[in-house]
Amino acid sequence: MTKSAFSGWAAFSIALTMAAGAGAVGMTMWQMRPESRLRAIVLAADQAVKERKPKAAWTQIESLRAVNPWAADYYQARLLMRSPELAAPGAAPGQSAQLLRRAASAPKYADRARVALAELLMDHPELARSPDEAMTALRSAAQSGNRKAAVMLAGQLTQRPDSDKMEVLRLLTEASETNAGAAKTLVTMIEGRSLPVKSRALTDDIRYRQFTSSLYDAKGGDLDAMVRVGDAYRTGAGVAKDIALASEWYNRAAGLNSNTARMRQIDVLRLEGTPESAQKAHSLALDAAKDATSVGALTELGLDFKTGRGVPADLVKAESYFRRAAAMGSASAKYELADMLLKRQPSKPQDEAEAVAMLTDAAQMGNPGASWVLYGLYDKGQRGLTADPARAFAYLSQAAKGGRTAARTELASRYSSGDAVVARNEGEAFRWAGSALDSGATSTNLLLIMADGYARGEVVTQDRLRAKGYLEAAVRRGSPRAMRKLGALYFTLQQPDASQQAVKWLREASRHGETDAYIDLGRAYASGAGVPVDAARAFTFFEEAADAGNLTGLIEMGRSYATGYGVARNPQRAAELFLRAANAGSAEAMIMLSYSYEVGDGVPQSLPEARAWLKRGADSGDAEAQYWYGLYMLDGRGGPADRAGALALFEQSKAGKFKPAGAILNQMKPKPAAPKPVAPVAPQATPAPVPAAQVAARPTASGPGPSAKAKS
Repeated sequence: MTKSAFSGWAAFSIALTMAAGAGAVGMTMWQMRPESRLRAIVLAADQAVKERKPKAAWTQIESLRAVNPWAADYYQARLLMRSPELAAPGAAPGQSAQLLRRAASAPKYADRARVALAELLMDHPELARSPDEAMTALRSAAQSGNRKAAVMLAGQLTQRPDSDKMEVLRLLTEASETNAGAAKTLVTMIEGRSLPVKSRALTDDIRYRQFTSSLYDAKGGDLDAMVRVGDAYRTGAGVAKDIALASEWYNRAAGLNSNTARMRQIDVLRLEGTPESAQKAHSLALDAAKDATSVGALTELGLDFKTGRGVPADLVKAESYFRRAAAMGSASAKYELADMLLKRQPSKPQDEAEAVAMLTDAAQMGNPGASWVLYGLYDKGQRGLTADPARAFAYLSQAAKGGRTAARTELASRYSSGDAVVARNEGEAFRWAGSALDSGATSTNLLLIMADGYARGEVVTQDRLRAKGYLEAAVRRGSPRAMRKLGALYFTLQQPDASQQAVKWLREASRHGETDAYIDLGRAYASGAGVPVDAARAFTFFEEAADAGNLTGLIEMGRSYATGYGVARNPQRAAELFLRAANAGSAEAMIMLSYSYEVGDGVPQSLPEARAWLKRGADSGDAEAQYWYGLYMLDGRGGPADRAGALALFEQSKAGKFKPAGAILNQMKPKPAAPKPVAPVAPQATPAPVPAAQVAARPTASGPGPSAKAKS
């Protein structure tokens, strides 16, 4: 049974009591009007439910059939959903569905029966007569003006990627006129950009209506409404932001013993950050803690004594308050207690074990701080835990989703680079980088991830000017990488001084130790990308990169010497440079050196040596080296042929996104034999039986039959 299935039962009973009133006093059941009899029967059934007598309640509702069979169907279905033991094992949901379908045929009960049926079918989709029965029921009820159905229908539509967002907007807008839950959902979806609304007028109007309604109730003495008015003034929702008025309303509600208001006022006082406000907040927390159920107040008191807010620091008292709150299920208290246990000196194994248990509980309850700490512990294998990178990453993701800024920053970095646990994913890196920046992160790497996303246009619509803005922000923080990327980006911008700006920033990056900037400059002059082609100048930049220890610089110099581009051709010098870079671990240099040995350019021709260098590159995991080494193995060049080994290498290369590997794999796969064409044959009469001796003498499809051998 779902909670929502009976959320209105108690309210309905109250309404019955008021409706029946004194009209039922002094009258027998059958002297009442049918409406009064119905109310009295349902009221009696509800009383039986409260007394945990479901069978008596069933009997009461069964007597409704003589008054209103549709009402009996509806209330019996509701009772079955609440007390499934009244039916045969497992039969209650199906029986309830049948009763609700019958009740839905009566105009008076149609809407509420359809809503209840939809709730039931969402929990038990196997009972639906069609995949859309629940949606159809909700849509019918919503069209009749049922606000609850409209909100539920909108919620279901938002879960369908192909749903009509305008229909969702219409449903929630109409329902928000009288339904606070619909209004809250609508505002949340608009602000989360889940609905196509560009103007803030709608959300402002909804918030204003919510504020005026709450203000009316607050002036009438409603404590919850007083808190809502304070919240509106504190956040500026529907009214101009005014912390003083927020505090006034919180104080008014707190004076009437509202613990919620006390906790809100504590938050306001924390913003002031003065010793006096800290003392006032501590006093409010003490008042709130007098209510034995105020977990938040206990946690606040623990933090006061842990950090010395408004009181002298006292770790013993802090631990006591945290333990009380943790025992009542506070995730925040468990996190804070674990933090104390991990920092306790000298460290004890039992403290560490308890801390890990507390953190695990808090993380399961959704505390992002606990998930973040567990990420670090499992990632490094600390505090008695065995290193578990996969589990660590799961906690990292959980912390990021929970709003931990540091976790979002780390997750963006992990997706940006990729590692043994998570594959490189530029889309996820871009998403989490944006999320981290929105929540206040200041990491330069996040700016670079955002810039790369907008510059490439693969995970978001390309916007080079926006990329430029992110790079300039990173440059202001002194990032040499950002200087280099900004220089490279200028080559793609259509503005008069783009080339000069590109060279300026690439040179600036190189002066700050970003030697790849020399490579970018060299390649730009070699290809004429934004600057006039100048092979000699390109070679000079490659040489500067190589002199600074850049392996790509060595390789580009080697290419220049091998081809005579920008410098006199010198294959021996080219081979020397390839060898230096290859010995330093460059797979690209290993491929180039292999080619030199294959053709005998600058070194003695040697296919075994060429094969050996390709093997080294393939063993390092380079997809292109795996492809070329696979070709050597397939053809038996420089060593024995190995088709199976070659196939394995091509598969690895394909997985590494080297496109030619996929093409050769398609060529190597055996093609299915084409079906033999069948010539049309005219119908023939059934032939007469042939003697066995003659059958044995006929030629077979594969060659002469026994008759040929006999004739010979």
